Amino acid sequence: MGPLAKPAGRFARRHVWALTALGMSIAIVGVWAPSPEAHKAITSKYNYTEHVFPILRDRCARCHYPGGPTPMSLLTYQDAMPWAESIREQLVGQKMPPWYADPTGPQVKGGHILTTRELDILVTWATGGTPNGPIGNQTVPEVAPPAPWRSGPPDHQAKMPKPHELPLGTQEDDVEVTIPTGLKEEKWVKAIDIQPSDASMVRDAVISVENGPVLGLWVPGAEAIAAPNGTGFKLAPGATLKLRIHYKKSWQDEQNAKSDQSTVGLYFTDAPLSGKSIDAVEMKGPEATSNAPVSFTGALKTGARVLALRPSFDQTYREATIDAVLPNNRRVTIMKLRAPQPSWFRRYWLAEPIELPAGTKLEIKAIPSPADEFAPPVQKRYPLQVALDYVAQ
Repeated sequence: MGPLAKPAGRFARRHVWALTALGMSIAIVGVWAPSPEAHKAITSKYNYTEHVFPILRDRCARCHYPGGPTPMSLLTYQDAMPWAESIREQLVGQKMPPWYADPTGPQVKGGHILTTRELDILVTWATGGTPNGPIGNQTVPEVAPPAPWRSGPPDHQAKMPKPHELPLGTQEDDVEVTIPTGLKEEKWVKAIDIQPSDASMVRDAVISVENGPVLGLWVPGAEAIAAPNGTGFKLAPGATLKLRIHYKKSWQDEQNAKSDQSTVGLYFTDAPLSGKSIDAVEMKGPEATSNAPVSFTGALKTGARVLALRPSFDQTYREATIDAVLPNNRRVTIMKLRAPQPSWFRRYWLAEPIELPAGTKLEIKAIPSPADEFAPPVQKRYPLQVALDYVAQ
């Protein structure tokens, strides 16, 4: 995800589509500076207290609260007003909210819709002088921070063996650790979550079984979405987890030493009647070297019930489409993504699994976005690839 634009910066002039939200997490990576708007004329018919705050509370409070994973809270007028111009640019430029499933494609779980009216309110307020609210003593209520485990206490917890520190002078780091589960019997995992000990420095995480499947991808504010009923990931007795975490300090903590000792939460389910664990096929693409479309393919050797997709990107793309071409040449779109960013690596669970026969060809096409001279270079932490999670038929 790119940083907030400077006051004089330009923003992407794209058609604004029906945005979805996981909390409108603005700038949890990158160094952003507020854009002052001194003496700007009040033209907005919407104000913070009556109109903007309810949207920020309901859509953004999962990340933008005091002490949360973002460097700013948006839950008071004093906190939100300096960031108004940046909020506008991120919304109009489709960089926020960080949820890229195109609503015109197959539906996925976990998207929180930002309606056209909500978008209009936020943009109108941000560009119309950012009024606070009616004259008087009316104030917005305090908002409690999110619960430690959004989906309730997990069935089993596994903590990092020791804290990982970002010392003075170190801005970010990737660390991979193994965590013994200590389980005495076979279990089936339906969902995972992470509880950082310091939410301000944990940017994302990948949780997998050592020499086994990827159990989950985690980003701040995300919910622990469960695998469909009758499916899960098999966890053998004594299994060891592999946890890969990306740490990054906010601009407020650049000169401070910070440490984290995250805990992985596992949610169990009954063993599926089929006895089959969720499997995956990975398709890796070439690195984009221009604005020309990129395409690559994969194949299913067995019949599959497709449950989810895990796309990752090496740069910002305008759009990406994953199609299945059946043996009879019928084409089925599995997923469409709009303006995906390289900084948000997540698993998209399909609202309805898709049945595909053996011999199905998978085609991925991605169109890079034009270079933005105002955007800093992106650290390419992941290659261009798509992993497809399925249960073999």
